[in-house]
Amino acid sequence: MDKRKTSETSKKKALTKLDVFKEFIIWVSMPEPLREPKNQQEFAKKFNVSERTLATWKQRDDFWEGVEKEWNKWGREKTSNVIAKFYQQVIKKGMPADFKLWFQYFLGWSEKSRLEHSGEEGKPVVVEIVKYGKKK
Repeated sequence: MDKRKTSETSKKKALTKLDVFKEFIIWVSMPEPLREPKNQQEFAKKFNVSERTLATWKQRDDFWEGVEKEWNKWGREKTSNVIAKFYQQVIKKGMPADFKLWFQYFLGWSEKSRLEHSGEEGKPVVVEIVKYGKKK
């Protein structure tokens, strides 16, 4: 059988252990030091599924979409702590790039460049290049 057909079939096949599938998505989305159980083999044993099943699940498009959603949830919950640490670092020993990032994020500031070029008949043509979009 063609490998592509096998892969496509596994991506569309109905799940028999949906609760374990969802738990595996959450487990994979966690940073490795925070995972419990510590590795995929232990996960398979704990939830009574084969490692091959876990590998097959990883081939599913909906698996990685779920992982990305979990990353987003996990990251959003930690954002306040990251901003607080960033603030401490900016105040303590801020670098120009730190201030720039602060202004971009909190004030919607965008960096712009001007390019001047003489066009036809010696008339200057001015083009503004926006490197970062304005925050809405």
